[in-house]
Amino acid sequence: MKAASSAHHHLNALTGVRAFAALWVFVFHSWSNAGSPAIRLAIREQPIDLTPLVAFGWLGVDVFFVLSGFLLTRQAVLKQEHTLPAGTASRFVSAFGEKYGSYLRRRILRVYPAYYACLTALLILAAMGVYRHLPGELDLLLHLGMVHNFIEKYIATMNSVFWTMPFEWQFYLVFPLLVIVLKRYGGWSLYAIALLGVVASKLFVMYTNNGYPQVLLPIRLDAFAAGMCAGAYSIARPPTRAFAATAFWAGLGILLATPWVFAGYNQVFHYYDLKGFLRAPWIQIGICLMLLGLTGDRHAGVRIFGNKIVAGLGLISYSIYLVHVPIIDLLPWLGLIPQRTALVTVSWWRILVTACPLVLLLSALLYWLIERPFQASGKASQTVDRRRLRLGNFAFAYPLVTLGIWAIALEAYLFLRTG
Repeated sequence: MKAASSAHHHLNALTGVRAFAALWVFVFHSWSNAGSPAIRLAIREQPIDLTPLVAFGWLGVDVFFVLSGFLLTRQAVLKQEHTLPAGTASRFVSAFGEKYGSYLRRRILRVYPAYYACLTALLILAAMGVYRHLPGELDLLLHLGMVHNFIEKYIATMNSVFWTMPFEWQFYLVFPLLVIVLKRYGGWSLYAIALLGVVASKLFVMYTNNGYPQVLLPIRLDAFAAGMCAGAYSIARPPTRAFAATAFWAGLGILLATPWVFAGYNQVFHYYDLKGFLRAPWIQIGICLMLLGLTGDRHAGVRIFGNKIVAGLGLISYSIYLVHVPIIDLLPWLGLIPQRTALVTVSWWRILVTACPLVLLLSALLYWLIERPFQASGKASQTVDRRRLRLGNFAFAYPLVTLGIWAIALEAYLFLRTG
């Protein structure tokens, strides 16, 4: 019972980290939409400049990437023996722990439904002439497959935050192979391989002046690999209470100090001098320490991130991430704030406060009506017994069929609008 309770508070706290990441990005986009003003707070008449902390809100994306590797690896390592009959497991299943198709199905049902719902709304708004413009057929097709980074100009055409989606999805595709490398050769080997991809990508950009590799997975794989190494370590050597608290606060301190330590690099872009190369490992060390600290015995950090409100926001954090930019952009059209011009300014906090209720409401609806039902279908019947009736196999496949029909419908809608 104690172990179950411990696992529960770990899960709540790590879910709370998602809320922290999503809300940090939300604040960043509210601030940038207001024209990136200076933000100063006076404490006992002593001004404190918080602008760097807000300007580095894109670090929430790094938190998401590292956290994905961390959580998926913990799940893979903690997974019980697969349910296939003894002696029927393939070499891949024996090495990874389950069938690739079963794993991939759950990943699809985790990320695609809410993403498709957002794409649907954006298409309708574009057709109405309200938000951006209708994409080309190839643009939409690549977005539907979550591979719109394959053609660089499509990376953020429909939603500014969609540039991260291919990185996450393509990591999911190669994750089982990375887990096998981790199990056989250890974390250092895995991180070295990921780092090699990063360095090779950056050197290619430097010597060819071709920025295309910057939108491909290898240049970001080190963040996911760092999370995987930390996730495996948290299982192999569960942190003690003292280490957990120290690691959490040290990691959070490192992460929040990033805007000042790397003050010369105030954007998400890649930098190619030594300090720019060191920025990514610095960020990853901070996030990994913070996550490791949340898997230990209860301390203040676990209680903060694991409380019901923060964990609840963490549950809808994916939807928050997907919808917050369009809502911020649509506030003037909704008549909730004036349109920003050279003569008219809107404070960042007004944008944030005005958008927040809409973002939370829409995100909660998206989670309960779209995300949760599809995720529930992904958890049910994770393996198919070959002796079951075909109807049972259809029950296993129908959520994927639904997504397929949804994708075809969106492409058909675009064709009819532009045909």
